[in-house]
Parts: sequence; C-alpha cells; structure tokens
Amino acid sequence: MKRNIPLLLLSALLLVLFHSPSSVAQEASTGLAKVVLVQNSTQMWYNEESLTAAQPLTAVKGVTYVAARSFMSAIRGTIAYDAKTRQYTLTSRKDVLNLQVGKSAYSVNGASKTMAGAPYTIKGTLMIPLRTAAAGFGMTFRSFPAEKKIVLTWPNAPIAKFSVSDMNPYATQTEVKYNNEAFHPGGLAIVEERWENNDAIFDEAGTYSVTHWVKDERGTWSEPYTVSITVHPPNQPPIASFMTDKDTYRMGELISYTDQSTDDENQIISAVWKNNARGFFEPGQQTVTLTVTDSHGEVGELSKTILISNEALYTKEEFDLKYTEIGEKFDINGRSVLQFPEMAYTINDREQTLIRANSPETMLEEGIYYEDNVTGNVRFMLHNRNGSSTPMKIYILLTNNNADPVNVRLGAAGMAGPNRIVSTVGKAVTGRFLESLLNPKYSYLQIPAGESRLIFQEYSSKILEQGDVYSMFADAQLSNYVDFKVIAINADRDLTSALPTLNVLPSHVDHIRGTFENANRIMYVNQTIGDVKSRMVLADNFVDTRLSGIDKTTGTPVLNAGNYGVVYTIQLGKVQPHTAIGINPRGGHYAGAFNVNNKTVYATNTSILNNPNEVCMLYKTGDNVETVTITFTPANGSMLPINLLFLPMPTH
Repeated sequence: MKRNIPLLLLSALLLVLFHSPSSVAQEASTGLAKVVLVQNSTQMWYNEESLTAAQPLTAVKGVTYVAARSFMSAIRGTIAYDAKTRQYTLTSRKDVLNLQVGKSAYSVNGASKTMAGAPYTIKGTLMIPLRTAAAGFGMTFRSFPAEKKIVLTWPNAPIAKFSVSDMNPYATQTEVKYNNEAFHPGGLAIVEERWENNDAIFDEAGTYSVTHWVKDERGTWSEPYTVSITVHPPNQPPIASFMTDKDTYRMGELISYTDQSTDDENQIISAVWKNNARGFFEPGQQTVTLTVTDSHGEVGELSKTILISNEALYTKEEFDLKYTEIGEKFDINGRSVLQFPEMAYTINDREQTLIRANSPETMLEEGIYYEDNVTGNVRFMLHNRNGSSTPMKIYILLTNNNADPVNVRLGAAGMAGPNRIVSTVGKAVTGRFLESLLNPKYSYLQIPAGESRLIFQEYSSKILEQGDVYSMFADAQLSNYVDFKVIAINADRDLTSALPTLNVLPSHVDHIRGTFENANRIMYVNQTIGDVKSRMVLADNFVDTRLSGIDKTTGTPVLNAGNYGVVYTIQLGKVQPHTAIGINPRGGHYAGAFNVNNKTVYATNTSILNNPNEVCMLYKTGDNVETVTITFTPANGSMLPINLLFLPMPTH
C-alpha cells in the first residue's frame, strides 16, 4: 500500500502541472488561450478542456509533428483540402496557412516560406510541424523537456470593432449609426460593451474620437477600438441666383440667362428652370424661376420677372432659324412642309454590295439569319432585338472555299447596343458609322483555303439579354468570293459545336433581308437652293426609289424598303447665303446622324425627332453662296421617309 503512494503523488503532480485550474484562470484573466501537448501522447488540453488527438505528438529527425486536424480543432480553427491542387488550407482567426504533403515550401497569408521538415500522413492522418503551425498562427511556443510538454499561448481577448454610417456628418442634422462588429477569436460570448462619444447626432462641429470596449463571458475586456469622426458645421441650403442681360426685351429678342447660384459646399446637383424661354413672342410680364438642389436635398429657389415690350424683333419662325444651334431642334407646322416645292435631283448609284440582315428582326430562336457568297466591297447592316428569354450572341462567319487564301480588309464600322431603347441604338450606330467614314481605321486578316474566320469580333463579344436591341454598320473588302453566315445562338453555347445543328431561319414579312448591289447613292442638286423654302424627299420609296436585291437564302427578289444600309451622298452646288438646312421626319420618330461638310451632326444632340412637327438643324450657310455635301444612311430603328428642308434665314 505504501509503494503506491509515490505513484499516486506523481499522477497528482502531473495533473496539477498540465491542468491546473489556477494556472488556466491566470491565463484567462490576461486574455490568453493555451494549448498543452505531451510528447509521444495523444493527450492535449485547450484551457480547461481535455482533448485526444488522432495521433500522438511525434518527433521525427528533430522536428515535432502534431495531428493537423486535431490541432486545428483544439485551437478552434479549420482545415480544408483541395483535391485538384492537393493543398491543405489551415485557418485560425485571420491567419491562413497553405501546405502540401511532402513539401517543405508553404505560405502564410500568401507569403512564401520554408519549414523545417515536411508534412506527411500516417494512417490517414495529416501530420504537420508544430513550430511551423505555431509561428504561422502567431502563438508563443514554450518547451519543457523535463516534463515532455509543450505549451502554446496566444491572445484570446475579445476584439472590439465597429463601423460608422457617416464619417463626416453635419452637426444637428445627420443621424449617425454605429454597427457593432466586435467578436471573440475563440468563439466566447460577448456579454458587455462600453461606448464613449457614440452620439447619434452631434451638436457642434469638430473632431470626435468614438471608442468602444467589449467584455467576454470570462470577464476579460478588449483593448479599446477608436474611430475619429469629423463633424461639419450644419449644411446650408443652396442659394438660387441668376441674371438676365437686361430687364426689358422686344418680342423675338434673344434672352441670355446666367446661373449665379451658390452652395456652401459647391455641391449643387440639379438646376431646374421654369419658363426660361430663349425668347417670348407676346407682350407682357414673364416670370422665370430657377430651383437648385444640393447633394443633401436642400433646395433654393428664385423667381424674376422680365418685361416683353410691344415691339417685335423676330417672329417665332425667324427666331428659331436664327438661334437654334446645330444638332438641336425647333418646332414647325408639319402640314406646311408638304406645301414646300420639292428640289429635283439626279441619282447616280455606285458599286457597293449591301448585306441587310435584320429579318427576322426579333430573334426568337437560334439559327442562321442570313447567308450568301460575296466578294469585293461589302457593307453589313445588322439590326436585331432579342425576343427570347435566353441571352444570345450574334456572329459573322466567313468561309474560304477557294484553293488560295482570301484577304479581308475591315474598314469603317459603327456598332451600338445592347440597349432596350431602339432610338438610342439607332442614333448611336448611325453616328458612329458616319464618324468612322470620315476617318476609317483599317484592320486586315487572311483566311487560309478551306478555313473559316469570324469578323467584327467586337460585335460578337456582346451578350444580348431579353429585350436588348443591337445594331451594326460595317464595311469590308474581300479579295475573292467567300461564304458568309450571320448566326445567332445562345450566349453560353460554343459556335463550332452549335453550327452543324443550325438551320436558316425564314424571313419575316414586316422586315427585309437580302443582298443588294450599287448601295452607294449619290444625289446631285444643281439649281439654286435657299432663295425660297424648299425640300428634298428622301427614302420614301417613290421619289427616292428602293434598291432592288435578292434574298439569297430563297432566291426571292426583294426591295430594300427604306433603303436602310444605303449610304447617301447629297451634293448641293449652290446654297444661298443665310440658308438653314434641317431634317424633318415624315413617317414618325427619327433619331440618326448626318455628315455635313465632313462634320458629324446628330439628330438630335440630346433627344430625338418625335414627329413631323419638329426639325433638327443640320447646317447654316454664312454670307456667301456655298457648296454643301451631306452624307447619311437611314437610321436603324427610325421611321421613314424624311425630308431635307432648306429655309431662308433673317439677314438682320
């Protein structure tokens, strides 16, 4: 019986040594977590909790290894394995270790390092060098060889943290909210918190230090977490102010408005005018109002009354002709336009192959939307809407079935969309193409014999969601005949694998597709223009006749209704001084562009022409007779015909 006393005493001493409640309590009170491991033993402790590892703590060639999954569980971390990379990821708090079996190279938070020894597996258990893991996770490593124990400690106090809804609030005005983001790295509960200066609304401007503390369930407080908030003086509403160049105007006299509004932060985000007409055409008083709003929603407003005298300077029509800027629009009596004499012109169609492929315009399914065999100068015109519920892509594929390579030069191009608003797409694609015609940027590719190539890959890279409109004009020059296809498929499909399953889709009765020759149309007007009101009728399919062609998928003759894709060049040889040239839609809305004497003008700069009662100003001649050249193509998505108007302007 006496022989057992030393053994019992030794066991008690070891229990006290490795698992002393007072020692653990001391560690806890300082905010430290502790793991105790025993050499050649599966026994380990996390604070007061006894744990058993899958494999004993083992020394191999002077390196101590620990069972990785057991260790990560003990320190409340995680371990994951990626079968593709054969990489283990060990995570504790904010630290991440990446390592592989048999390799001494590893990383800590992305930084490459080399460990003593290398991880290995035994009976399905990953073993890792203990010192490597301890260093990577920021632990203090203490070895007690006499007791064959290793003690790891690391900070384990709660961490105070918070975010602020507004770091620069305004005194007495801005409500500040604080989002508590405190946490405990060991998973203990946060049971108490303390704040300083966490006011919801600050009474005065200045810099305030907001501080937060939290306490965990063991009674350990965190270090303070502090955020500095800069409080601005109360925001002042903007001051609306404007002036006119004088207080009394004649009827039809141009009025100049100058916005002089101010804001204490220079943050006026909108200015809304009311009744600020550029001119008035009835005598009497007119009240003009300006309302300005700052970035905080504060509003300032000012009204000013000006007097319109009985004296007339210009009529409304004269005023609009004189003062409407290029690319802007003005009102006209649409019925009166039909009484203007029509200018006679001669037509000379020039060589150019046009591929018009927008039928069916609304894409409801995958398929080949057009195909043909072409050579020489070719212009592609595509205009489609995705009417299916699936995102789609459009491709233009050229195939060389010749014995020799075919060279392709890609020239002027305009692309627009995807966008749900057809007029936005139509105006943009037309303007971009006309701008490109003024300064084309060429690119080249060669198609080897028996091979295929995609062209206009920028166009094919875009995805059309349901309801999107997509449009393109583009010129290409081909050195020999090639087969081409316009293809639409689901965006997630591969073109090569999809193509053998696709069929040529039938055309739609409301839209045209086909191959048309002589698609560059030059119009000459030789008589004097601008001495009286007059007009040119364009794209009406009567005066300006349709281009004839063939739908090569069926061999059916077709007429290019609207001549979409045809490039018109109008040469006006004798335009009188002080003549306004404008575009007037006759079929409905119109949104396009025109090159006028080598300058692109959008119709209009900021909106569209809604109906025949509106005119977009394209050009104004000066004091001499001028030659004016206008180049355009009917805008995709717009309604035809259109009239080119020539209107004498007031000379005084």
